[in-house]
Amino acid sequence: MSENKLKEFLNENYGYIKTRDFEKLGISRPSIQSYIDKKIIRKVSRGLYIDNNLIEDEFYILQQKFSNIIFSYNTACYLLNLSDRAPYKIDVTTLNHNNIGEDLEIHYVSKDKFNIGITEIKSPYGNPIKVYNAERCICDLLKNKNEVDIELYNKIIKNYFKQSKKDLETLEEYAKIFNIQEKFENIMEVLI
Repeated sequence: MSENKLKEFLNENYGYIKTRDFEKLGISRPSIQSYIDKKIIRKVSRGLYIDNNLIEDEFYILQQKFSNIIFSYNTACYLLNLSDRAPYKIDVTTLNHNNIGEDLEIHYVSKDKFNIGITEIKSPYGNPIKVYNAERCICDLLKNKNEVDIELYNKIIKNYFKQSKKDLETLEEYAKIFNIQEKFENIMEVLI
């Protein structure tokens, strides 16, 4: 009976389950190992398991481990199809003073700017993940141009302005918030 509950839960939750979810299903912690032994699930991180038939989604797993990270910079641009270059290291933005013990490219931001431009998209594996929208990414790149390869920077900027779904009003609004109006205006003069 509990095996059916587990499979049903996995089907409804992108194939992932956390330790606390087992308890909600009435499955004791010591029983988790038996589901691993039966090859129904496997452990992918501390307190996080995946349906044994699925491929691990690094993006989804990271956001399950760290609820306070947003994919940003090169990674977000790649996920938003502004870049065709897969990131060497995953870029995330988090709040100042958060300690994330992972091998990531971590960008810190103040609490008042953290939530600006967050959107939810599907990861390459079809799972919901949070990224900064294209306008926020462009502002981050304009503000921190030295943190990005210049060739990639130019490609992302050009791709953004070529796309039909760009939102220049939002981009201008964000440019004011991030205090980069002059850089924004210079880019607009060149590309529009």
